[in-house]
Amino acid sequence: MARRDIPPSNIVNLRERFPMMEGFGKKLIVLAAVLLIGGYFFLSTVIVVDAGHTGVKKTLGKVDPDAYPPGVYIVMPMVSSITQIDNRVMKMEDQTAVYTKDVQQANIRYAINYSLEPSASVKMYTDVGGYDWAGKLIPQVITSSMKNVIGQWAAMDLIANRLKAQIGIEEMIASQLKSNGIRVTNFSLTNIDFQDQFEQAVEAKVVAVQSAEMAKNQTVQIEEQAKQRVIAAKADAEAMQIKNEALSKNQALIMYEAVQKWDGQLPRITGGGSGGNFLNIPEGLLQGK
Repeated sequence: MARRDIPPSNIVNLRERFPMMEGFGKKLIVLAAVLLIGGYFFLSTVIVVDAGHTGVKKTLGKVDPDAYPPGVYIVMPMVSSITQIDNRVMKMEDQTAVYTKDVQQANIRYAINYSLEPSASVKMYTDVGGYDWAGKLIPQVITSSMKNVIGQWAAMDLIANRLKAQIGIEEMIASQLKSNGIRVTNFSLTNIDFQDQFEQAVEAKVVAVQSAEMAKNQTVQIEEQAKQRVIAAKADAEAMQIKNEALSKNQALIMYEAVQKWDGQLPRITGGGSGGNFLNIPEGLLQGK
């Protein structure tokens, strides 16, 4: 179907018949602009403070001394604003290099859980800012606390007393951050890495100590076995002495011991004599009488 152009005369006729249509497009554009601007201003006046946050209100550059708890608030655009401060528990992980008491360098990785008290939100916003306040305050406090505590331990003692050092660092960090309203809920030394030469020396020392301990245990075992043998020999000697004393005091017991050992055969003795027997047994007993 061929395109048919509307003659200019017809356009003129439409304008004459519907004069209101000439300005309708312009009015529609103006209306849309008004709605957009009105919607923008309306949305700008409604501020929502999320759960786990507090709001800090600023009006014409002046900060309200009271923090706003979670909720919905109306502010005047371009006059007032509310900045949200995060009060939830957050975690920071990093590492730093410190020296021990015996000048051994240790690269220490750590993790810390912390939160900002809601009552300290306004002060934090005023003194430090509403964003990245943790990054501005916490790392330097951790580093200085580590240097103070780790510097009191020799490297070998630090390895053996890692938990004590960790507790000491946490207490110092918590004490310093408390003045800014920051609460430390947990701190841990996740890894202590010394230089390779020192770690090799520590490993060699551990092996030497273990070998010496093993040799010591063997020595103790040998000494104990020797003591047991001495005790057994002493017990045998004492038993023999008691037995001998008893035999020397009791002739009947001597006779009994001889009978116990007799095999029933009389010794054959050639030559003169009294004709007695070696056990001095009565003749009647030998003849069965």
